[in-house]
Amino acid sequence: MTEPGSPYLPPPPSAAFAPAPRTGRQSMALRHLVSVVIALGATPIGIVMFDYGGGKYLRERAINFGEGSAGIGWLVLMFAGGAVLMVVALTARVSGLEPVLAGLLWGLVPLLWFVVDLASFYDFSRDLPSTYFWFANPPFLFGLVAPLLIGSGLAGRWRGTQR
Repeated sequence: MTEPGSPYLPPPPSAAFAPAPRTGRQSMALRHLVSVVIALGATPIGIVMFDYGGGKYLRERAINFGEGSAGIGWLVLMFAGGAVLMVVALTARVSGLEPVLAGLLWGLVPLLWFVVDLASFYDFSRDLPSTYFWFANPPFLFGLVAPLLIGSGLAGRWRGTQR
């Protein structure tokens, strides 16, 4: 019971209902690991979706020049690939490392490969499992993916702290 005039203090919570203590280091490491896996795994998926949708859309528009809604499905696939790449860029919210790694691995390395050894790059892209000719315009595709992902990672790194 409380004394008259003293404030009511609720009883302390039971230990049975208290959440388990978490260490900050373990949750941060897991968060970074998951976002690295997302960034490195989703980037090639987004690039392939964007490239495939864009290539098929361009081909269909060239064949059916000026006819209404030709290629809308391919355009949707292209935008879906862009959305996947946006998710990769958003991993910079967790840490700036993830999109920088994805931009280097899936943007800069293929671009340098294209510049240094054009013949082997096209031999590899022709060996990919499809009847579609992959990477019809690598300088634009990889040349945009690399700086945009690296830039989002650097911007995420210097986003500042909120109080």
